[in-house]
Amino acid sequence: MLLNHVRLQPGEALYLGAGVPHAYLSGLGVEIMANSDNVLRCGLTPKHVDVPELLRIVRFEAGDPSVLRPEATPDGEEVYDTPTDEFRLSRYVLPAGGAIYDLTRESPQILLCTAGTVRAGEHELTPGQSVFVAAGEKAEVSGTGTLFRATVVA
Repeated sequence: MLLNHVRLQPGEALYLGAGVPHAYLSGLGVEIMANSDNVLRCGLTPKHVDVPELLRIVRFEAGDPSVLRPEATPDGEEVYDTPTDEFRLSRYVLPAGGAIYDLTRESPQILLCTAGTVRAGEHELTPGQSVFVAAGEKAEVSGTGTLFRATVVA
């Protein structure tokens, strides 16, 4: 009862800083987080909940969450602009017709398919499957579907 109830449309996102509790009620969500050594449970689980640590860490601040919509780039990438410099999340919606996108970067990346079938190099990805691409490794993708890319900020 103390959390904001937010309904996101496909492609929309939220940026939640450290110490902000959150939960998913339904649907598909892609979650990426900065380097951390902790995840604290707030409740609604039979797993251990460390209440004193939770009260120490959680930020109790009122405010409306800002819905993020990706910014399209000329090469078909849709970038989610966040205030962190630890990671970069983007999305590609690959149309039918066989377009090939070269996602090669000089930094490591994770490619996650959430819809359709996407070929990433020698890997064929279906919803829920991902592949790690090492820094500088060739990363050509094709197919029809939705692909999320997590990288470090260059």
